[in-house]
Amino acid sequence: MQSTKQRGELAMGVSNVKQILGIVGSPRRGANTETLVDAIMAGAADSGASIEKVILSDLDIAPCRACDHCTRNGSCIHDDDMKQVLDFMVKSDIWVIGTPIYWWGPSAQMKAFIDRWYGLDQRVFQGKKVILVISMGGGNEHYARHTIGMFRDICNYLGMTCVDEVVATGMNGRKSVRENFEYIKRAREVGTSAVKN
Repeated sequence: MQSTKQRGELAMGVSNVKQILGIVGSPRRGANTETLVDAIMAGAADSGASIEKVILSDLDIAPCRACDHCTRNGSCIHDDDMKQVLDFMVKSDIWVIGTPIYWWGPSAQMKAFIDRWYGLDQRVFQGKKVILVISMGGGNEHYARHTIGMFRDICNYLGMTCVDEVVATGMNGRKSVRENFEYIKRAREVGTSAVKN
C-alpha cells in the first residue's frame, strides 16, 4: 500500500483537521496525474490538512465480477487491497481523484476501482467532497467530457459533491505538467481552497 502522510497531524490536538485522500489512477509514477494530485495535496497540507495518498497501480484491486456476492452477503468476493483503500475513504473528508484520459475515458486502474464501489455501503460516499484531476495529451477539454460527466453523475447519484476540477490539456510528455506553472499553481490553489472552505 503506497501511503503518504504529511502536515496537519491529528496529534497536534486539533479535532477539526480535514482529512484529504489522494487517489492516483495513472500507471505512470511521478507523471502528470500524480504531479497534479500532489500539488493539490501540498496546498491542502500547507493549510493544515492531514493527507494520505494511494496509487492504484501499486495495489491489488481486482475488477468487479458482477457476481452480486456483495448484495447477498454484505461483502465483496475479492479479498484484496480495496479493503485498505476503503479505510482511507471512510476517514477522509475530501477525495482528490486523479486519472489520465485513455480513449476518452479513465485509466483501467481507475475504472476497476470505481466499479468496485458497487459493493460498498453507500453511506461511505454521502457528504464526501471530490476534487477531480484529469491530465491528457489532447489539446482540448472536449476529450475529457465523458470522464468528467461520468464522475459528476456518480457524485450526484451517491450524494457526494464535486467541489472542483483540474483539467490539464496538451500534456503529451510524461512530465509535461511540471513545465506548466499555471497548472501547478491552480492545483495548489484548489487544495488550499478545499481546506479553507
